[in-house]
Amino acid sequence: MITFDVITIFTSMKSTKYILFLLLIAFIGSSIYIAVQPNEISFSRTKTIEAPQEVVYDYLNNLNHWESWVPWKKISTTDNNQNSKEYTWLQDNSIGRITTTESYKPTRIHQELIFHEYPKSQLDWKIDSISENTSSVTLSMTSKNIPLRKKAYYAIFGTPEVDLAPKFEKGLTKLDSAITESMKVYSVTINGITNHSGGYYLYTKTSARIDNYKDKAEIMMSEITKYVTENQIPIAGFPFILFNKWDKEHNSVTFSCCIPTTTEITTTDSKILTGLLPAFKTLKTTLKGNYNYLDNAWNTTSEYMITNDLEKAENNIMLESYVTSPKHKINPANWVTEIYVAIHRESDSIPITENLETVIPPTEEN
Repeated sequence: MITFDVITIFTSMKSTKYILFLLLIAFIGSSIYIAVQPNEISFSRTKTIEAPQEVVYDYLNNLNHWESWVPWKKISTTDNNQNSKEYTWLQDNSIGRITTTESYKPTRIHQELIFHEYPKSQLDWKIDSISENTSSVTLSMTSKNIPLRKKAYYAIFGTPEVDLAPKFEKGLTKLDSAITESMKVYSVTINGITNHSGGYYLYTKTSARIDNYKDKAEIMMSEITKYVTENQIPIAGFPFILFNKWDKEHNSVTFSCCIPTTTEITTTDSKILTGLLPAFKTLKTTLKGNYNYLDNAWNTTSEYMITNDLEKAENNIMLESYVTSPKHKINPANWVTEIYVAIHRESDSIPITENLETVIPPTEEN
């Protein structure tokens, strides 16, 4: 009986030692496995966005826009309103923060990310132009000098890529929608009755169908602008289109593409003429937004004139003045166009205490 107990104890001790030995080997193996894990974690995601490169850059570089697309909501809608370089949110009782450290318009944005249990990381945005209206956006995240404790955690539960990459992908998809919607924002404002000073202008004139005159006008405006630039002719205001005749019934319009000048100019090109626009009393309307909404602006102007019993002047002057150039304001939402319709001098000046305005905002769901 005693001999049996001794053998049992001896066997048990051998088993315990064997188990401990195996555990030691497992521990050493795990430690080695964790230790040889990369000291840097890096991944990226890319999305094609239907917007010009500069528009994408401007939208991303202002962190006040981020609430419309990032997966983390700001602590408060009023937080950091004056700081477009920092975005802060609360998750699992921990503060997350993204801070812009450097930016190089229109291609690069560098940021610092502090988020929950993750080590301090770098976010890098790379914005490439694919075409005039399309961009490729790449978001990269890099964490360097990963501590051993974090390596152990990532070896068991997965790296930040497992958790954050799907959020990045979803965020980039929402970013595409948010930017494209932001370019659709426009407003139409009736500024009221005022006086237009008129003046000399150079112009080129043609007729076209109403449904395609804008394409012709773009070419003509480019030609007359080139002529003015090459001949160093001083200009006295913004380019404009003067509508000489608008025949909706026959789908026909006669118009002139014009550039105001400081004096009367004698031209050397038979297609480019000099005109004199008389001073006139006018109803002024302002469109801020894409030229696609000019029909809305004209309709709003027409409705206002009918509602307020305003009559067009006999000279029938109607013009669109292009205050901003798409070359300098890439985002269509920032384009400004002024509409002037000449009215009878006898029309009473209508005091306007509040501008009539129609605003189309981006959809919040996107």
